[in-house]
Amino acid sequence: MPETLNHGRALARHAATWQDREIPADVALKTRLHVIDTLSAIVSGATLEAGRAGQAYVAGLGGRGSASVLGTALRVPLIEAALANGMAAHADESDDSHETSQTHPGCGVLPAALSVAEEVGASGEAFLRAVNLGYEMTIRFGEAMAPAMSFARSSLSCHAWGPLFGAGFAAGNLMKFDEDQYLVLLNYLVQEASGLTTWRLDRAHTLKSYVFAGMPASNAVKVAALVRAGFTGAGDVLSPADRNFFDAMPADMQPAALYRGLGRDFRILETDIKKYSVGFPIAAPISALEDILARANPQPDAITAVRIRYAQDWYKVIGDENGMPDLNLRYCLAVTILDNGLSFAASHDESRMKAPDVKSLGQKITFLPPDADQDRFEARVEVDTPAGTLTARQGLHVLGRKDNPMSALQIEAKALELFEMALSPAQARVLVTRCHELPDAPNIHQLIAATIPDSAR
Repeated sequence: MPETLNHGRALARHAATWQDREIPADVALKTRLHVIDTLSAIVSGATLEAGRAGQAYVAGLGGRGSASVLGTALRVPLIEAALANGMAAHADESDDSHETSQTHPGCGVLPAALSVAEEVGASGEAFLRAVNLGYEMTIRFGEAMAPAMSFARSSLSCHAWGPLFGAGFAAGNLMKFDEDQYLVLLNYLVQEASGLTTWRLDRAHTLKSYVFAGMPASNAVKVAALVRAGFTGAGDVLSPADRNFFDAMPADMQPAALYRGLGRDFRILETDIKKYSVGFPIAAPISALEDILARANPQPDAITAVRIRYAQDWYKVIGDENGMPDLNLRYCLAVTILDNGLSFAASHDESRMKAPDVKSLGQKITFLPPDADQDRFEARVEVDTPAGTLTARQGLHVLGRKDNPMSALQIEAKALELFEMALSPAQARVLVTRCHELPDAPNIHQLIAATIPDSAR
């Protein structure tokens, strides 16, 4: 049988030798920046409904454990910490994303890696390597599954399935699994694989946070702990030679994506860090609108109409039926005009969705299909004023995308704003510093401690 058909064995071998692989300087920096970005999502998300729900659940179980719930003084068992931190990580839509795999890697991988690294006393460098492997596997599995799980084809949610495998491999790396243990790990991960796009019906981001992060992170840590404890499993569950994962899935799955460029590429380099803390499809229209506001500064009461030309599939995700402010395009456009920009606070203010000025302006916004020459990622915005019509376009490469990345300073500025939802400005700056110190840190204890607000100490 050709080696490429032994998908599971190839991935297990790759993961088992990950510790020996040289990490280029640009990859190491990108990994630290994703850690900063995802930690800011966790710390800020810990103050929101989904994050608080995770905290309430684990606190209600009683007892103490070996891992921390970030943004609090809670210490709970390993699996529960991964769940609570996962719930916070996707609570505010500020976490990173990867287009072709249809995943948000960081919100699933980081909570798993943080809980295991803290428990085993891993060094900062070991933690970063595990995170990097987690992104690699999240994206590879996501790309293998995405053709069968897109919104147009299935109710299966790639956003849940991909991070499960990434988080599992990150946990296995920190538990120092060998090749055979990774193969067993895969057997248990596929048993846990689940998640439906019914999160789109959620109105409070709690179910969505569970599907994207809390569930995959905690299930991944659970099965890694099972394997560490000696649970066994036979066979390559990804090999087409016998009963396997792909047989159970829709025919559009692309197993070749699992090993394409394996050992050569670092997929974290392709992952986007968002400028705006909103659902990805909202970014392009907001960027185009902000361009108009910056150029012409039209006053809100002078605007008579706003037209958005965009791929109609996007309206299914960010349209009026979505009750979450950070996933409602009409709301985000209205507050961007009223505030002359879209802030984190505005994009998460559910009560403001009912404000008279927001609703009045929202009624002037019309969603239209794209022009014939328009790419599906391009948003075209037209704003009518007494002086005439103002127009702007924003294509695929909105700031934060892999081909138009935010600078390290921009990422840190975004993180500081989010950290300050829970921490003092001084604490926020310390936390950014602790992230950059990880390559030389003997463990991640100082990093974890820096996430606890003074009021909780």
